[in-house]
Amino acid sequence: MTFSTGPFSLGTLSTAVFLTATVLLPATAHAAVEEGTLNVTATVIAQCTVTTSAVAFGEISPTQAASATGSISISCDADNTLSSVVLDGGSNESAGTRQMSDGTNYIPYTLAVSGSSVAVDGDISSSFTLTGGGPYADSADIDGAIASVGSARVLGSYSDDITVTVTYSAP
Repeated sequence: MTFSTGPFSLGTLSTAVFLTATVLLPATAHAAVEEGTLNVTATVIAQCTVTTSAVAFGEISPTQAASATGSISISCDADNTLSSVVLDGGSNESAGTRQMSDGTNYIPYTLAVSGSSVAVDGDISSSFTLTGGGPYADSADIDGAIASVGSARVLGSYSDDITVTVTYSAP
């Protein structure tokens, strides 16, 4: 018994489906493989870090003297040798005098390593004991002083930024 579905017989239809399926099957793919190299590198460096706490005078009288203490802390990893710790004159320095500013007016001040009456002017590395085979850390208190004045200072908020530069050498 033959089934007929119009112009195609069941035998013809099977052949047509088989041919269509064969044409739609993907061709066999040939895989290719390429390889490369990913380099992973690192360089371990000697390192020292510097942290500071502010010399914050707080609210001061328009004419009286004021003092405050901040600190500089230095920590180094193994075998670094400290060469220098230098404080610059600040962002408002004028003729060698450190000054805080409110943008227009200035209040002169001094900094000294705690326990010393000599104003900090340059290298203070002798205040730190960072030598030999670290790791190690040390800190120094920094005293700030504002002198009293005869005429009143202009009211306002004053500040200055001191850059602390630490120079060290690695083995």
